[in-house]
Amino acid sequence: MKLFLFVPCFLMYTVVLANNFDSLRQTLQGQHGAQRLPTLLKLCDSQYRGIIPNAEANGYGKEILHFASVLKDTSALVEGCLCIANSQDRTAEGSDAFKWLRKAQSLARRHPALQAKVFFWKASYYNELGKLDSALLMIQQGDQMARRHHLLSERVKLLGTAAKIYSSNGQGHAADSVGKLAFRFCQNRADSAIAYTRWGSVQEDLGKLDLALPAFYAAYRLEKKEGNNIMAAHNLQQCAGILRDQGRFQQAIKYLQEAVQLSKAIGNITGLAAAYHTLGGLYKRTNAYEKALESYQLSLALKKDIGRPKKILNTIIDMSILYGYTARYDSCLQLCHQYLALSQQIEYKLAEATLALWGSIAAAKTGNSALAQNYQSVGEKALARVKAKEEMPELFLFAAKAAEAVRNFGKAYQYQTLFQSAQDSIYNTEKSQIIAELEAQFENEKKEQKILVLAKENELSRVRIATARTRQLALLGSIALIALLALVSWRNARRGKQQNQLLEKMNATLSHKNDEVQTLLREIHHRVKNNLQIVSSLLRLQARGLDDKGAQDALRISQSRVHSIALLHQRLYQGQELKDIPIRPYIEELSLSLADAYRLDERQISIQTDVADFSLDVDTAMPLGLIMTELIINAIKHAFVDGRKGEIRLSLQKDEADFRLLVADNGLGLKLSEGKPVHTIHSFGLELVASLAQKLNARLVFSNGQGTSTELIVPLLQKPESSLL
Repeated sequence: MKLFLFVPCFLMYTVVLANNFDSLRQTLQGQHGAQRLPTLLKLCDSQYRGIIPNAEANGYGKEILHFASVLKDTSALVEGCLCIANSQDRTAEGSDAFKWLRKAQSLARRHPALQAKVFFWKASYYNELGKLDSALLMIQQGDQMARRHHLLSERVKLLGTAAKIYSSNGQGHAADSVGKLAFRFCQNRADSAIAYTRWGSVQEDLGKLDLALPAFYAAYRLEKKEGNNIMAAHNLQQCAGILRDQGRFQQAIKYLQEAVQLSKAIGNITGLAAAYHTLGGLYKRTNAYEKALESYQLSLALKKDIGRPKKILNTIIDMSILYGYTARYDSCLQLCHQYLALSQQIEYKLAEATLALWGSIAAAKTGNSALAQNYQSVGEKALARVKAKEEMPELFLFAAKAAEAVRNFGKAYQYQTLFQSAQDSIYNTEKSQIIAELEAQFENEKKEQKILVLAKENELSRVRIATARTRQLALLGSIALIALLALVSWRNARRGKQQNQLLEKMNATLSHKNDEVQTLLREIHHRVKNNLQIVSSLLRLQARGLDDKGAQDALRISQSRVHSIALLHQRLYQGQELKDIPIRPYIEELSLSLADAYRLDERQISIQTDVADFSLDVDTAMPLGLIMTELIINAIKHAFVDGRKGEIRLSLQKDEADFRLLVADNGLGLKLSEGKPVHTIHSFGLELVASLAQKLNARLVFSNGQGTSTELIVPLLQKPESSLL
């Protein structure tokens, strides 16, 4: 059956199946009659829909319908209809998938849980066809049904699907809101795994990879605990894709290797084929060409067994490019000749253009100029019909290479110009989209802030008016009481009691208003933190567009500095006090975030902390956090080169006179002169440390022993300067 892009994120139940796919098949072979029904239902469970071939799944669905009709099992009848509907290519001409979905809905009309499930699959069907309004309508109807009957797990899946549809179409605010709502209805690990998988996919669509990566990893851990290896492997592959985009290839390879083992354990051919294909791409990026070719060949063999032409051609495309880049032109030509006809048969223009153009290059390199000319003509015609803009720069580059191979240098220059233009266009489009999204978010936050300020001003005005009126009433009452004191003494006592009650109410109101002001201050710190996160994301995006490793490293360090400040603001709005920072959790979380940012392996480089439990004001905590960040980054980068193992020790202790920050490592050691580090052109970090120490009126002590030790001694009697600059 055909799986559209976002459906694998949602295909699971909360039931943990004891048997894997192979054992279920073996069990089915030994069963007869109606006793086969439970095993058939497990095989048609949504987690196996990526494994079973279309024809086999269709047969299982029809057999389920037969036994369910005899037993009058409505739930099984609905599952049989869904199994048949999902075993078809919905976009193919003559597909009757919708007929089976409609029949499933008719059968489920008196069963709310089954109806909610059918609405989910109908939404998936419409989304695959590009009918987004119809898909969202199905989700709305399904969610109303689930809300009315308290079907919380179904709500998690439906809301997550809606969030994915919104994010896929650039509606970031709606996607973010609906995606967060799904977490409110999670009742168990399976629900949480679904919500995290959807959330990761949404954040990836929105370009927030720093949020997507931990979400996918959390989903992987939950799925593994649930025994759902299919979705565990899927989430690992998503993590690997993000790590690949961030240039962290080795970590991505480790994740994919584990995904391969998970898929092998349950016979998940589709997941295994996808993992091998992605692994091949990573090996190619790291110049491990033989491993890349081996991975592609394994993926191709599995895809041939599954029988999906387009997925087969995707692997063939990458193999032909790899053969070409490694000058294996005979193999490249053979591959292009073998699969070009298939790409033309299914009208897959991207594959046709790629194979024809590389066939032209390979033919020219092997001395067959006539064949090279013929392939070039076919490739150019296919290139003109490719619709995906993101694929055009690479295709123009291939066309330029093909024209150069046949010695048509004028056309090669034209295609090279088109390549550069297309590449610039995609970059400018991405940049414009990011700027537009940030501007919209900034304007929304400004409006929200203005509304909060106006509301607060209105509340204060009402309080002033009420206070003035109360004072007037109190004055009039006092005059009346003085005039009538002799006659109405009992009324005087009664009026006094009423005034006391009114004052107590006013005090309670003012206390409530004070709490609201505290809440507003926390919101301001929250928004400052969010804006710093935006700056961090911009730095990361800029780094992805740079080839210079030094520039990338500088941006990563800047990103860590911004994160240090953002974490402090987060601590402010999460704490009970708005001026003091509990220093132990702040320092420990900051060290963990640095270890994660540099992907430290504890077996290679570990960070050990020993922090006393006390609080500091924000003017002291902020430069202290930046100093610690710079010293740890310096140790990570320079103390453990050439694969050295070691330990970074972080200590922060306080006594009556001062507090002391110690950052020590057992690495190579820092070159010192008269007790101070010898500055180089790359010493901005240490200069920043010295400047911040001066702001704290603190003393820096550097020493060498088994590594480098840096101690910051800050007197408690002197307040640091408030500015960091």
